[in-house]
Amino acid sequence: MKQLTFIFLFLTIHFSNVLAGGFNSVYSNDGSTVWAVGNNGLICYSNDGGQNWGSSIVGSLTHNSVFATNSNIIAVGNSGSIRVRLINGDFWSFIPTGLQNLNSVNFINDDTGWIVGDAGSIYITTDAGLTWNSQTSPVSENLNSVKMFSSNSGLACGNNGKVIYWNGTDWNVYSTSVSYNLLSVDKKNNTIIATAEDGIIIKSVDDGNNWSIINLKSEVKPNVTSVFMFDENIFYSCGGGGFIRKSIDGGSSFTFQENPMMGNLVDIYFYNSNQGWAVSSLNNAVLRTTNGGVNWLLSTGTTVNYSWSLKQSGSGNIGHGFCLHPFNKNAVFIAMGNKVFRSYNKGETWTQISTLSPGSKAHTFFVSSVDSNYMIASMDESAGKILRSTNYGLNWSVTWTGALTSYGMPLMADQTTPNQVYLNPDNSVLLKSTNWGLNWSSVGTKVFRSPDNITVAWENPDVIYIGDGVTGSGVAELFKTTNGGLNWTLVHTVSGSEIPFTVVSRLDPNLTYHSCWSSGGIWKSGNQWTSFNQAAATGNAWAVDIAKDDPTVVGYGVYGSTVYYSTNSGSTFASSSVGSSPEAGMLFYDRGTLLSQKGGGVYKMNINYNVPVVLENLQLTALVEGFYNSSIDQMTEDTITVFLRNSNSPYAAVDSAKAKLNTAGAGSYIFKNAVDGVNYFLQLRHRNALETWSKNALNFTGSLMNYNFTSDSAKAYGNNMIKYGSKWVLYVGDLNREGLIDGTDLSMVDNAISIFTSGYAIEDCNGDNIVDGSDGILVENNSSNFVGVLKP
Repeated sequence: MKQLTFIFLFLTIHFSNVLAGGFNSVYSNDGSTVWAVGNNGLICYSNDGGQNWGSSIVGSLTHNSVFATNSNIIAVGNSGSIRVRLINGDFWSFIPTGLQNLNSVNFINDDTGWIVGDAGSIYITTDAGLTWNSQTSPVSENLNSVKMFSSNSGLACGNNGKVIYWNGTDWNVYSTSVSYNLLSVDKKNNTIIATAEDGIIIKSVDDGNNWSIINLKSEVKPNVTSVFMFDENIFYSCGGGGFIRKSIDGGSSFTFQENPMMGNLVDIYFYNSNQGWAVSSLNNAVLRTTNGGVNWLLSTGTTVNYSWSLKQSGSGNIGHGFCLHPFNKNAVFIAMGNKVFRSYNKGETWTQISTLSPGSKAHTFFVSSVDSNYMIASMDESAGKILRSTNYGLNWSVTWTGALTSYGMPLMADQTTPNQVYLNPDNSVLLKSTNWGLNWSSVGTKVFRSPDNITVAWENPDVIYIGDGVTGSGVAELFKTTNGGLNWTLVHTVSGSEIPFTVVSRLDPNLTYHSCWSSGGIWKSGNQWTSFNQAAATGNAWAVDIAKDDPTVVGYGVYGSTVYYSTNSGSTFASSSVGSSPEAGMLFYDRGTLLSQKGGGVYKMNINYNVPVVLENLQLTALVEGFYNSSIDQMTEDTITVFLRNSNSPYAAVDSAKAKLNTAGAGSYIFKNAVDGVNYFLQLRHRNALETWSKNALNFTGSLMNYNFTSDSAKAYGNNMIKYGSKWVLYVGDLNREGLIDGTDLSMVDNAISIFTSGYAIEDCNGDNIVDGSDGILVENNSSNFVGVLKP
């Protein structure tokens, strides 16, 4: 057994730019005090339930998990980092545990806790984190989450489907029969739930003996990063681009909770059935709820900025060219003009993989769901054609020719039925192919004018929608079939002449939206167009899409440069300009990843959260000997730096601020790294005054501290000040800052006098901008009295 001994290495904590870096874990042990830890040493603290936050950097290593007991806060992270701080303490201690990343920490009481990490590492403490002992692990895979329930009961999960359990003596392995990387685990009574990569949750209702898989059925297979259980039936999970799901029936069904996050969520924690928090590793906008997720809010003052970056230039963009890769969840295809591009990183970078020929403008493009070598595209308009490839776009053959819509998407692949595709030419009945476009047959007798789009419902290919209309002529109509196209019903007539897009959600089969051009805006139905309402009245609406990991998030673009997006089921929309037009296509890959196909190419939205840090304000009054004139009770203004020091040895600096003291000796100091209720010594440093400390360690209350050094000598540590008139002032004369006013300082003044030094000089001890005999007298008097620094 390896024992890790508590090392008293006290860390200097400094401020990093307003909450920059992202979080990996959040925890609260009382519902009011909340801790969040994250990348590059970031540790943040709220004492009002997550409404406002203070920020600090503790070391440079990433913190992966945080836990708070009644006595300590424990944060664990990369390269074996363990940080421990007393609840009311002023410093974080560092306990090195080797080179393995530590991923999760959990305690059962104030003294006993466990940590798990990479390569199957497990550690236990029984003395509140002062020492840690390694435990024998039954696995070598990375362990990502630990949840302990008593001294003889606990769980951990990790990569390759591993779930291990503690019986009070040793760790053992459950047989889960899955190979997914498991990211989070929880247990209530005999029910265990573990979340995984690729949109999967596994569950056991018999204490780990048997396991079942819950597939979240998302097209993009998002990571389900965190789970929190209230009982065997009620649990929350989060992940993907920011989704939060709640189940009240053990995972048989889910509701999506609307929230304002457009970025991955990696941890969710509830203090009770009402109070909860969730965090993202991409930003520091902490979500909080006080009503069990009915409403999720960002911390006070948080603002969101949206911008766009061109990721791949292109031309000839007239139809929706996006298509997801059937096997690689991070891969996306797009056809622009006569070129096909592929991205392996959700649209960040692109590579051209094929040239579509013959033809110049692709209106739609698809890759087979069963074989990515098979591709199909609709090309051009009056001389339209269907191109088919069986070798990943190396060669293309024409399988159909005829007149197609000038602006829309006349081709659609059935997402549910492999190799089945639909085509709707101008002035024609619907055509269907069951062999990936090689042969076509007519379906039904309904003749459409000039269809803009075909949409097949998820998991029910008999339900198909077609938006029909002629650009600039008459009104557009939305038709629906429930028998695969044999019969059609007109379900909606709009004021515009086209319905460019109709989209459906795999996560909510009843949910669908369509757009209208040039008037009519965006329409929404929650029951497959039995009834509907107008979600937005924006003119020239074109592309629309629903986030693939959360149906409460939807976006649309107009036939111009503006894109709109909603995180509350289309109740309200925010917007931003892409800088290119028109909007040809849109892919809402997940809540945090929005791609727009514009006239100039593929653009990706950048989302930045600006979270204000609560600043602590010190209202200081202090006077400096020589600069202070007691006869008029005024001081020559000058700058003093104040350091906040920990209240325990070795009194490490926590933060510092510099400000000018006015003629009354008053100054306002703003600290970005201090928090309410924690004690700090004040250390004053001036260009030539003796370093002076406050008598006691002091704390901020309500982000404010008032301290007056001038009213009593006892305000300084060791009563180390001198009285002028009725005021106590700082000694002047420690020019070299060695902590003692002596002959060396006097020599410095004498040298400056001999060369007629003037201006803002260290040797100018009375602030008159001239170094002369009056400065020398001040130094000489204090030197003869052997004045030096007194500090704890």
